[in-house]
Amino acid sequence: MVTTIKDVAREAEVSIATVSRVINGLGNVTDVTRARILGVAARLRYVPDSAARSLITGRTHTIGVLLPDLHGEFFSEIIRGIDQAARSRHLHLLLTGTHDSAAEAALAIRALRGRVDGLLIMSPHADAAFLAANLDPDTPTVLMNTRVSRRTHSAIVVDNRSSARSMVGHLAGVGHRRIAFVTGPEHNFDAAERLLGYREALRE
Repeated sequence: MVTTIKDVAREAEVSIATVSRVINGLGNVTDVTRARILGVAARLRYVPDSAARSLITGRTHTIGVLLPDLHGEFFSEIIRGIDQAARSRHLHLLLTGTHDSAAEAALAIRALRGRVDGLLIMSPHADAAFLAANLDPDTPTVLMNTRVSRRTHSAIVVDNRSSARSMVGHLAGVGHRRIAFVTGPEHNFDAAERLLGYREALRE
């Protein structure tokens, strides 16, 4: 038999509304009552109905993550860090790889509408026009290493340009004069920034 919120309320000798506040992490409940409710819920193996919670709170407690790919050490470390941060806040992740395709990135963003509370997007196609056409303006979004100005969207950007310039400067400083540069795809934002930094350093 499935345990319901009514069963938890009856065992904990509180109202259903109080149990709901505790389960949803809301205030106006004493620490003693909160601990008693959580103890009863654990003993009865109560599992909240996530769909019902979403209807009540308007939140899914889920973050959508769009990456160009899900394979390789670079992306696995990004996923690991995002997952650790999400779990510490009792949030879940919906991951999707866009296979470096603008069409797949657009489909993924539209498919996640209403299913996530926020989005983390890393895509070489995520420019201002792409986001305007596909992104719900009411969905909190953080961009990772994109060409979009940080004045219009929250963003996390690695300073690849300065890093490449520093590396070339170091090699030149120890006497090297013929410095090759192995880069990634031309449309890749990170690769383009590194190449720009490399060329700037050669001119200095």
